[in-house]
Amino acid sequence: MVRPGMSTLIMFMVPEVNSLTGQMSVHIVKILPGGNLAVLGQKRLVLNKGDEYIRVSGIVRPLDISSDNIISSDRIANANIQYIGAGNISD
Repeated sequence: MVRPGMSTLIMFMVPEVNSLTGQMSVHIVKILPGGNLAVLGQKRLVLNKGDEYIRVSGIVRPLDISSDNIISSDRIANANIQYIGAGNISD
């Protein structure tokens, strides 16, 4: 059971869309009225010519989280998925 104040992680699975595929962890930042979960996460990728970041936020229904604690990105409402480059590689 998820409760406010718990340190809980959800594995986030990104299906193949625009060549972005992988998994990342997100944190439950707020439990909304009705039980839905506001989630937020960031993953840093260190490359030879700079860093890249994947940032994810949105609303998740607890019923959509699998028994393995995984949710597909197409099950995140109001999803905001950003792929950001920093350094020489982004120029």
